[in-house]
Amino acid sequence: MASPEHGVNAILRGVRVIDPLGRLDAAGQDVWIDGGKILAIYHHIEAAGVPIVDLTPTEGADPCVLCPGFIDLHTHLRQPGDEAAETLESGSRAAAAGGFTHVVAMANPSPPIDPPERVAEARLAASNLPVSILQVAALTRGLDGAELVDIRRCVEAGAVALGDDGRNGVSPRQLAIALAETAHLSRAVFVHPEDEEMIAQANATQGPVTRSQIRPAESETRAVNLAIRALSHARSGHLHLQHLSSEGSVASLRRARQQGLTVSAEVTPHHLSMWLPMAEEPDPQSLRKVNPPLRAERDRNALVRALRDGVIEAVATDHAPHRAAEKSTAYEDAAPGMIGLETALAACITIGGMGGEWLAALVERLTVGPHRILGPASGVPEPRLRIGESATCTLFDPNTEWVVGATPLQSLSRNTPLLGATLRGTVLLTLAGGRVIHQNPARVPIASELVTNA
Repeated sequence: MASPEHGVNAILRGVRVIDPLGRLDAAGQDVWIDGGKILAIYHHIEAAGVPIVDLTPTEGADPCVLCPGFIDLHTHLRQPGDEAAETLESGSRAAAAGGFTHVVAMANPSPPIDPPERVAEARLAASNLPVSILQVAALTRGLDGAELVDIRRCVEAGAVALGDDGRNGVSPRQLAIALAETAHLSRAVFVHPEDEEMIAQANATQGPVTRSQIRPAESETRAVNLAIRALSHARSGHLHLQHLSSEGSVASLRRARQQGLTVSAEVTPHHLSMWLPMAEEPDPQSLRKVNPPLRAERDRNALVRALRDGVIEAVATDHAPHRAAEKSTAYEDAAPGMIGLETALAACITIGGMGGEWLAALVERLTVGPHRILGPASGVPEPRLRIGESATCTLFDPNTEWVVGATPLQSLSRNTPLLGATLRGTVLLTLAGGRVIHQNPARVPIASELVTNA
């Protein structure tokens, strides 16, 4: 792996620089990156012998954007247990291609990340990858909701948060206990807000509800309200609500925030950009099966409004790779979830209501919002573009169109209803710690010896 002193040495000309924490949003800037460090940001830079990558936009076009690297709060990496669907390495490549420099891995591979020893093992397995993979520890043993894990030891082993994503079997009483304990450890509790009992009743089933087809919006809103009530009873802690999908849940979140409770939330690109009925169903239809499901356009509009005004603080992909066999079966039997690391930015820009005048807000929700939720104790550096420091950043073109799947995706899986769709927004360059981990050589022709491949 190349050392930083052998990293990029180039001037990116004519870009829009967005650094939310630095309160910087300036178009027409030149950015000089030398040895992997940001040497200067100025409206015009000339340096003898330094290659210039001219990204000056044509008249009427939006400029390319340079911003801090994206942070994904919600990624499923199938290692261990289902490496045919995704490995740490392939997931890391997909993240880099999507502009992400940090991803938070959920605790539900097989076996789940529930004892502290598995937290440590997961961190070690991901330690030499180009993208920083952070680990969530399970909230309950086996994700079954019955017995809390050893929260303190999991945090000491490196867990950045606690959560049973994919399941929500924990009782409000146990959740309140967990919130109180994690408050002392400066960690958030991530909750997958779906009421499993209500889903079981709707589907007339007594078994696991993960693949159940009927998932009423009320099952999410009830779970949101129960989790908020647990937070109120705990009188401390940070509750984070994952993948909100319904108008009612947004209303509950707004009330909780107005009451001063420490509750945050995320929304996925697919819930921002898709709703039912779809204009054209994917083939197979199960490509759109996801928990929580895609809902009505009014729900999608409520999510967009909440993300724009900051009530929802983060965009998170819920990247959920599956083998083709898991998605080609009957809808009711198919596994829920879709990949999203490589399409997240473009989906939000093209059909997620966050392009144009909302582009700066989208950058904030992909960088500062997730960092704020994880908190400084997570060890994730502030998402900044600082002069003299190694660059951890993303360069993207919000104008360029591309067809999903026309060129091979980096993920091992293909389970997305966006296959064949034309989207706007292309990641041109991703740097982590001054190293190039993703590059579009046609647009950013940096010499190959200066590139560290993911």
